[in-house]
Order: sequence, then C-alpha cells, then structure tokens
Amino acid sequence: MTEYLRGCTLSHLLALRRPLPEKDALGILSLVCEAVQYMHEHGVVHRDLKPGNIMVCSDRTIRIMDFGIASTFGSRKITINGRLAPFLGTPEYMAPEQVKNERTDERTDIYSLGAMLYEMLTGALPFPHENCWVSMSNRVTGDPVAPRKLNSEISAPAEEIVLHAMQRDPSNRYATIKELKAELDAPEKVFVSGYRNRLQAPRWRMGFRETPVLVGTLLALGFIAFQVLAFLILSRVLKR
Repeated sequence: MTEYLRGCTLSHLLALRRPLPEKDALGILSLVCEAVQYMHEHGVVHRDLKPGNIMVCSDRTIRIMDFGIASTFGSRKITINGRLAPFLGTPEYMAPEQVKNERTDERTDIYSLGAMLYEMLTGALPFPHENCWVSMSNRVTGDPVAPRKLNSEISAPAEEIVLHAMQRDPSNRYATIKELKAELDAPEKVFVSGYRNRLQAPRWRMGFRETPVLVGTLLALGFIAFQVLAFLILSRVLKR
C-alpha cells in the first residue's frame, strides 16, 4: 500500500521561494539527515538525493523518494535491469566520484546534501551551466562559488557546513551523516576553518581518466546514432 502524503517536494518549495531563510534551510536538511542516517545504518546509499526526491509534508516531516539507483556501500552499480543507469544520478547534485565512476559510500550522499543546502541558501545551483557535461566536469576539476558571494546574508558557519559537505575528496567531507546533522542542529558551534579561502575555480577538461561516465555515455550515444544511420541506409538500399 502506498502512503498518502500531504505537502510538496522541496523543489516545488524552492520554486515558490528561493533562497530559503537560513534557519529553515538548516532545519529541513537536518530532517533529511535523519532519514538518510537510517538508510546508511542499513548499508544503503541513495545516490540521487535532490530537491525533487524530498517530500516536505504538512505535518513537518519529510520523506525520501526514488531509490532507483540506490546501492550498498562500495558499489559502482552502473546498470538497472541490464540498462545503463541515466548519469548514475542527477548531474546538478552528483558527487565527483559518481562522475568518475568510482566507489560510492555514505559520503556520496553527504556531497549531494551539501549541494542541496547550497541551493536552498543561495537560490542557485553549485555548478550552473546549460551543458550538463560541463557541469559534471566542473565538479571534478574545481569547487563551487563561495555561498556568501551569492547571498551575503548567509552566516559563516552555514557556509562552512556547505563547503565541508561538498569537498571534492570524499575523505575531506563529513565522515558520517551524524556529524553533518550535529552541525546543522548547532551552527553556533561550527568551527570556521576557512574553506572559502581555498576554493579553486573549475577547469574544463574531459578525459577518460577524469570523467569515464561522461565519455562512456557519449561513446554509447555515438554508437547508437551510428546504428540508426546504418539501419536507415540499409532500408533505402533494400527498397530499391
């Protein structure tokens, strides 16, 4: 039986108002962390956390939806029912290790949560670009613009939380969801280390070593296009 929920998705909420007040943004993400922590305790990585998959209910609870590409810790899992999983996530919220098709674990979800918080606080995506390939490459080769440059009303601790969660190297992020939630619940206790002063601008680079998922997808699309073209040519020849 499917649960009936009253409310709206976080993406709908952001469409109505962005950026969100800092207190609301931190509070919403803290609730999401509770659900994600339960998943992680049972060995499940969602791998596609985004505002469209978060239901904000009228009773002030949340639900996480769409486990289509969820996996267990340490898995790459590039197929669903034998087919290539689309992007292995949503480009705007993917962690760098997903783009590079490396092993994923709970820190992969932590990156996506950081990207969601970035959007809630600034009203913008971390790596905005009309070309999704460029956006995906940018998160591998560089860091997002410091949140407080986009919204001066964001506190230094809130910015620190975002940038800590979105470190390119998984080992530099929060080790667990519990650590992230603790800082969301008590931002006044967050130590501001100066992540914003060490940010590096992205460099456009698309090589097989850096972005195998991108390159592999492009090759697959090229192969499909070649097959379609060959079929059309063969069909015309047979009709003559």
